[in-house]
Amino acid sequence: MDAHPSTKMKPERRAALFAAATREFTEHGFEQASLNRIISGVGMSKSSFYHYFANKTELFEQILHQTLAPFAALLQGFSPESLSRDDFWPAILRTAQSSSALFAGHPEVFAVGRMFHRNLPEPNGICAGMMDVPMALVTRLLEHGKVIGTIRNDLPTSLLLESAIALGMAVDRWAIEHIETYTKAEFDGFHKQIIDMFIRMLAPEG
Repeated sequence: MDAHPSTKMKPERRAALFAAATREFTEHGFEQASLNRIISGVGMSKSSFYHYFANKTELFEQILHQTLAPFAALLQGFSPESLSRDDFWPAILRTAQSSSALFAGHPEVFAVGRMFHRNLPEPNGICAGMMDVPMALVTRLLEHGKVIGTIRNDLPTSLLLESAIALGMAVDRWAIEHIETYTKAEFDGFHKQIIDMFIRMLAPEG
């Protein structure tokens, strides 16, 4: 896949544009966000903006793509079907810890996370499509877990999926607002507690 035209911008200029846009999208929501406010805040003309982006939607999508690319790559390398009964939950814990390590020292991740959650309920579906990949991965985890006995079989997978996604989104929103107040050691312990919440909800009794 060819690199997006905006990658040809000076890195500091692209970063400033993305930061300004992230603030605007978070504060006002995608529909009410003003492209004029975004580009004027970084001293960019409309002609220059449209040289790199087709519209406001493409700018929004590129911000998410750039920020979440490392996390997406991590998930692509995660194969639920390869997990054994003994390694099922430890592997999930390791992946959660690895994802946090990827974003350590990158405060823009938290700003973009706030932007994502702010716009997830938007009726235009600007963020909703990004849930397809994680939902498919969690579905595979649940189905394989049922086969190897680490996920309960007494409830439909569809219900377990909705429950797991709801808990995951709640944790994600909370972590975005609080993760920067934790040390690495504290946050590693936090991950273990969160995985325990999922185990209590999804694992077979006993």
